[in-house]
Amino acid sequence: MASTILYLLKSKFPDPQHGDQLFFCPQCAAIEGLLAMFPDVRQNLDVRYVNFSRPRGDMPEYVEDNQSCPQIVLPGGDDAHSAGLSEPGQSATRRIEDHADVQRYLIDKFGLSHPHP
Repeated sequence: MASTILYLLKSKFPDPQHGDQLFFCPQCAAIEGLLAMFPDVRQNLDVRYVNFSRPRGDMPEYVEDNQSCPQIVLPGGDDAHSAGLSEPGQSATRRIEDHADVQRYLIDKFGLSHPHP
């Protein structure tokens, strides 16, 4: 089975609609924090950083329309932890695009501790 891909936006990206100011994605930053707290998780994912401008890297190969980040792509289809969280991608690919679901997937798949309510 192909590796699980995690797409994150590169930090310090420009958004032409907002002048010369640089931005970061707060949802991607939260996932980066999770990866920093649990470094073994990063080693078991294919983490790909993409530019803010579209198309975002090779995402269109897996995701035709919504190139939001963070996003999990499952090239081989669902696994035991993605059922109920994923949506169809290109061909047999499944994807998880909601950042809370991305976090939930990583917690369940890798047996991480849960965020405190």
